[in-house]
Amino acid sequence: MLITRLFTAAALLLITFILALIGNFFLLKTFIFFIHTAILWEWLGLLNKNFFQKSLPISIFFLCSAIAFEKNDYDLFISFIINLSVFFWIILVPIILYRGKTFSGVLGLYSAVLITLSSFYASLWALENGLFYFLSILLVVWIADTSAYITGRVLGKKKLAPKISPKKTIEGVYGALFANIVFALICIEFHFGWMEEFKQLTNFFLVFLLVIWATLISVMGDLFQSLLKREAKVKDSGSLLPGHGGFYDRFDAVIAVCPFLMFSVKLVQ
Repeated sequence: MLITRLFTAAALLLITFILALIGNFFLLKTFIFFIHTAILWEWLGLLNKNFFQKSLPISIFFLCSAIAFEKNDYDLFISFIINLSVFFWIILVPIILYRGKTFSGVLGLYSAVLITLSSFYASLWALENGLFYFLSILLVVWIADTSAYITGRVLGKKKLAPKISPKKTIEGVYGALFANIVFALICIEFHFGWMEEFKQLTNFFLVFLLVIWATLISVMGDLFQSLLKREAKVKDSGSLLPGHGGFYDRFDAVIAVCPFLMFSVKLVQ
Protein backbone atom coordinates (compact mmCIF):
# COMPACT_ATOMS: atom_id res chain seq x y z
CA MET A 1 0.00 0.00 0.00
CA LEU A 2 2.76 2.46 0.97
CA ILE A 3 4.78 1.57 -2.16
CA THR A 4 1.74 2.20 -4.36
CA ARG A 5 1.15 5.55 -2.65
CA LEU A 6 4.77 6.56 -3.23
CA PHE A 7 4.64 5.53 -6.90
CA THR A 8 1.47 7.58 -7.43
CA ALA A 9 3.03 10.63 -5.77
CA ALA A 10 6.18 10.17 -7.88
CA ALA A 11 4.09 10.00 -11.07
CA LEU A 12 2.34 13.29 -10.23
CA LEU A 13 5.68 14.93 -9.50
CA LEU A 14 7.11 13.59 -12.76
CA ILE A 15 4.27 15.18 -14.74
CA THR A 16 4.95 18.48 -12.96
CA PHE A 17 8.69 18.24 -13.76
CA ILE A 18 8.02 17.49 -17.43
CA LEU A 19 5.67 20.46 -17.75
CA ALA A 20 8.26 22.66 -16.02
CA LEU A 21 11.01 21.47 -18.37
CA ILE A 22 8.81 22.25 -21.36
CA GLY A 23 8.76 25.77 -19.95
CA ASN A 24 5.09 26.45 -20.57
CA PHE A 25 3.73 27.98 -17.38
CA PHE A 26 0.20 28.01 -18.82
CA LEU A 27 0.30 24.18 -19.06
CA LEU A 28 1.49 23.99 -15.45
CA LYS A 29 -1.34 26.27 -14.36
CA THR A 30 -3.80 24.11 -16.29
CA PHE A 31 -2.48 20.92 -14.66
CA ILE A 32 -2.78 22.45 -11.18
CA PHE A 33 -6.25 23.72 -12.11
CA PHE A 34 -7.29 20.20 -13.19
CA ILE A 35 -6.10 18.72 -9.88
CA HIS A 36 -8.01 21.31 -7.83
CA THR A 37 -11.15 20.88 -9.91
CA ALA A 38 -10.99 17.12 -9.22
CA ILE A 39 -10.46 17.81 -5.50
CA LEU A 40 -13.48 20.10 -5.36
CA TRP A 41 -15.65 17.65 -7.32
CA GLU A 42 -14.77 14.82 -4.92
CA TRP A 43 -15.27 17.04 -1.86
CA LEU A 44 -18.75 17.99 -3.08
CA GLY A 45 -19.40 14.28 -3.63
CA LEU A 46 -18.61 13.64 0.04
CA LEU A 47 -21.30 16.19 0.86
CA ASN A 48 -23.72 13.96 -1.10
CA LYS A 49 -24.32 16.54 -3.81
CA ASN A 50 -25.54 15.43 -7.22
CA PHE A 51 -24.35 16.76 -10.58
CA PHE A 52 -26.72 19.73 -10.64
CA GLN A 53 -26.00 20.68 -7.03
CA LYS A 54 -22.28 20.65 -7.85
CA SER A 55 -22.69 22.87 -10.90
CA LEU A 56 -22.93 26.28 -9.18
CA PRO A 57 -19.94 25.80 -6.81
CA ILE A 58 -17.85 24.42 -9.68
CA SER A 59 -18.84 27.39 -11.86
CA ILE A 60 -17.82 29.84 -9.13
CA PHE A 61 -14.50 28.03 -8.80
CA PHE A 62 -13.95 28.26 -12.58
CA LEU A 63 -14.70 31.99 -12.66
CA CYS A 64 -12.50 32.83 -9.67
CA SER A 65 -9.69 30.64 -11.01
CA ALA A 66 -9.70 32.71 -14.20
CA ILE A 67 -8.27 35.60 -12.17
CA ALA A 68 -5.06 33.64 -11.65
CA PHE A 69 -4.78 32.89 -15.37
CA GLU A 70 -5.14 36.56 -16.30
CA LYS A 71 -3.08 38.18 -13.56
CA ASN A 72 0.45 37.47 -12.33
CA ASP A 73 0.17 39.49 -9.13
CA TYR A 74 -1.99 38.64 -6.15
CA ASP A 75 -4.55 41.37 -5.55
CA LEU A 76 -6.78 42.13 -2.59
CA PHE A 77 -9.35 39.52 -3.61
CA ILE A 78 -6.80 36.71 -3.61
CA SER A 79 -5.32 37.92 -0.31
CA PHE A 80 -8.82 37.95 1.17
CA ILE A 81 -9.42 34.35 0.05
CA ILE A 82 -6.07 33.25 1.52
CA ASN A 83 -6.80 35.00 4.84
CA LEU A 84 -10.22 33.35 5.07
CA SER A 85 -8.63 29.97 4.42
CA VAL A 86 -6.06 30.45 7.19
CA PHE A 87 -8.85 31.46 9.57
CA PHE A 88 -10.75 28.32 8.57
CA TRP A 89 -7.82 25.98 9.31
CA ILE A 90 -6.49 27.62 12.47
CA ILE A 91 -9.77 28.63 14.16
CA LEU A 92 -12.71 26.71 12.70
CA VAL A 93 -11.25 23.28 11.93
CA PRO A 94 -10.06 22.58 15.52
CA ILE A 95 -13.63 23.36 16.66
CA ILE A 96 -15.09 21.14 13.93
CA LEU A 97 -12.78 18.26 14.88
CA TYR A 98 -13.60 18.70 18.56
CA ARG A 99 -17.35 18.64 17.79
CA GLY A 100 -16.93 15.74 15.38
CA LYS A 101 -19.28 17.34 12.86
CA THR A 102 -18.53 19.26 9.66
CA PHE A 103 -20.51 22.09 8.08
CA SER A 104 -23.63 21.10 6.16
CA GLY A 105 -25.84 22.75 3.56
CA VAL A 106 -24.74 25.94 1.83
CA LEU A 107 -21.97 26.57 4.38
CA GLY A 108 -20.44 23.19 3.60
CA LEU A 109 -20.65 23.81 -0.16
CA TYR A 110 -18.94 27.17 -0.13
CA SER A 111 -16.36 26.17 2.46
CA ALA A 112 -15.26 23.57 -0.09
CA VAL A 113 -15.05 26.24 -2.82
CA LEU A 114 -13.12 28.63 -0.55
CA ILE A 115 -10.53 26.09 0.57
CA THR A 116 -9.97 24.62 -2.89
CA LEU A 117 -9.70 28.06 -4.47
CA SER A 118 -7.23 29.29 -1.84
CA SER A 119 -5.05 26.23 -2.40
CA PHE A 120 -5.13 26.81 -6.17
CA TYR A 121 -3.99 30.42 -5.73
CA ALA A 122 -1.29 29.41 -3.24
CA SER A 123 -0.02 26.62 -5.51
CA LEU A 124 0.40 29.07 -8.40
CA TRP A 125 2.15 31.53 -6.08
CA ALA A 126 4.59 28.78 -5.06
CA LEU A 127 5.20 27.75 -8.69
CA GLU A 128 5.93 31.36 -9.64
CA ASN A 129 8.71 31.25 -7.04
CA GLY A 130 10.17 28.20 -8.79
CA LEU A 131 9.48 24.51 -9.16
CA PHE A 132 11.71 23.55 -6.23
CA TYR A 133 9.96 26.13 -4.06
CA PHE A 134 6.66 24.41 -4.84
CA LEU A 135 8.25 21.00 -4.32
CA SER A 136 9.52 22.00 -0.86
CA ILE A 137 5.90 22.70 0.19
CA LEU A 138 4.68 19.35 -1.11
CA LEU A 139 7.54 17.58 0.66
CA VAL A 140 6.59 19.09 4.02
CA VAL A 141 3.16 17.52 3.65
CA TRP A 142 4.27 14.18 2.22
CA ILE A 143 7.15 13.78 4.70
CA ALA A 144 4.66 14.42 7.51
CA ASP A 145 2.21 11.91 6.04
CA THR A 146 4.78 9.16 5.46
CA SER A 147 6.68 9.60 8.73
CA ALA A 148 3.43 9.73 10.74
CA TYR A 149 2.29 6.52 9.05
CA ILE A 150 5.58 4.68 9.72
CA THR A 151 6.03 5.98 13.28
CA GLY A 152 2.41 5.20 14.09
CA ARG A 153 2.76 1.65 12.78
CA VAL A 154 5.97 1.00 14.73
CA LEU A 155 5.52 2.99 17.94
CA GLY A 156 1.88 4.07 17.96
CA LYS A 157 -0.06 3.43 21.17
CA LYS A 158 -2.11 6.54 21.96
CA LYS A 159 -4.94 7.28 19.54
CA LEU A 160 -5.04 10.84 18.20
CA ALA A 161 -8.72 11.02 17.23
CA PRO A 162 -10.25 7.54 17.60
CA LYS A 163 -13.77 8.60 16.60
CA ILE A 164 -12.55 10.26 13.41
CA SER A 165 -9.54 8.23 12.28
CA PRO A 166 -8.76 5.26 14.55
CA LYS A 167 -5.39 4.47 12.93
CA LYS A 168 -3.81 7.88 13.57
CA THR A 169 -1.70 8.13 16.71
CA ILE A 170 -0.09 10.85 18.82
CA GLU A 171 3.27 9.11 18.34
CA GLY A 172 2.73 9.44 14.59
CA VAL A 173 2.36 13.21 14.97
CA TYR A 174 5.62 13.34 16.95
CA GLY A 175 7.30 11.38 14.17
CA ALA A 176 5.97 13.84 11.57
CA LEU A 177 7.22 16.82 13.58
CA PHE A 178 10.68 15.31 14.03
CA ALA A 179 11.00 14.37 10.34
CA ASN A 180 9.98 17.83 9.16
CA ILE A 181 12.37 19.58 11.54
CA VAL A 182 15.17 17.45 10.08
CA PHE A 183 13.92 18.33 6.59
CA ALA A 184 13.96 22.03 7.52
CA LEU A 185 17.60 21.76 8.62
CA ILE A 186 18.49 20.13 5.29
CA CYS A 187 16.63 22.80 3.30
CA ILE A 188 18.36 25.62 5.16
CA GLU A 189 21.78 23.97 4.81
CA PHE A 190 21.38 23.54 1.04
CA HIS A 191 19.46 26.81 0.44
CA PHE A 192 16.37 24.96 -0.79
CA GLY A 193 12.76 26.12 -0.98
CA TRP A 194 10.57 28.33 1.15
CA MET A 195 12.36 27.53 4.42
CA GLU A 196 15.56 29.17 3.20
CA GLU A 197 13.64 32.30 2.14
CA PHE A 198 11.76 32.43 5.44
CA LYS A 199 15.04 32.10 7.37
CA GLN A 200 16.53 35.03 5.44
CA LEU A 201 13.45 37.12 6.21
CA THR A 202 13.26 36.11 9.89
CA ASN A 203 15.42 33.66 11.89
CA PHE A 204 15.98 29.97 12.66
CA PHE A 205 13.51 29.92 15.54
CA LEU A 206 10.61 31.22 13.44
CA VAL A 207 11.43 28.75 10.65
CA PHE A 208 11.11 25.82 13.05
CA LEU A 209 7.97 27.33 14.58
CA LEU A 210 6.45 27.64 11.11
CA VAL A 211 7.45 24.06 10.24
CA ILE A 212 5.74 22.83 13.42
CA TRP A 213 2.59 24.79 12.56
CA ALA A 214 2.63 23.56 8.96
CA THR A 215 2.97 19.96 10.15
CA LEU A 216 0.07 20.33 12.59
CA ILE A 217 -2.12 21.94 9.92
CA SER A 218 -1.18 19.05 7.63
CA VAL A 219 -2.51 16.66 10.28
CA MET A 220 -5.69 18.73 10.64
CA GLY A 221 -6.23 18.68 6.88
CA ASP A 222 -5.98 14.91 6.96
CA LEU A 223 -8.32 14.58 9.95
CA PHE A 224 -10.84 16.99 8.46
CA GLN A 225 -11.11 14.90 5.31
CA SER A 226 -11.35 11.72 7.40
CA LEU A 227 -14.32 13.29 9.19
CA LEU A 228 -15.96 14.16 5.86
CA LYS A 229 -15.52 10.57 4.68
CA ARG A 230 -16.83 9.17 7.95
CA GLU A 231 -19.96 11.32 7.68
CA ALA A 232 -20.39 10.24 4.04
CA LYS A 233 -19.75 6.59 5.07
CA VAL A 234 -17.10 6.03 2.37
CA LYS A 235 -13.50 4.82 2.48
CA ASP A 236 -12.12 7.08 -0.28
CA SER A 237 -13.17 10.32 -1.93
CA GLY A 238 -12.61 8.83 -5.39
CA SER A 239 -10.84 6.05 -7.28
CA LEU A 240 -8.59 7.76 -9.84
CA LEU A 241 -5.26 7.47 -7.99
CA PRO A 242 -3.88 3.97 -7.17
CA GLY A 243 -3.02 3.57 -3.50
CA HIS A 244 -4.82 6.77 -2.51
CA GLY A 245 -8.35 6.68 -3.86
CA GLY A 246 -9.12 10.13 -5.20
CA PHE A 247 -7.31 13.41 -5.70
CA TYR A 248 -8.75 14.76 -2.46
CA ASP A 249 -7.33 11.73 -0.63
CA ARG A 250 -3.86 12.55 -1.98
CA PHE A 251 -4.01 16.31 -1.50
CA ASP A 252 -6.17 16.65 1.65
CA ALA A 253 -3.26 18.06 3.65
CA VAL A 254 -1.72 20.00 0.75
CA ILE A 255 -4.80 22.19 0.33
CA ALA A 256 -4.55 23.09 4.01
CA VAL A 257 -0.81 23.79 4.14
CA CYS A 258 -0.31 25.70 0.86
CA PRO A 259 -2.47 28.75 1.78
CA PHE A 260 -1.03 28.82 5.31
CA LEU A 261 2.56 28.95 4.03
CA MET A 262 1.69 31.59 1.42
CA PHE A 263 0.08 33.70 4.16
CA SER A 264 3.08 33.27 6.47
CA VAL A 265 5.77 34.07 3.90
CA LYS A 266 3.94 37.12 2.50
CA LEU A 267 3.31 38.33 6.05
CA VAL A 268 7.05 38.81 6.66
CA GLN A 269 8.05 39.97 3.17
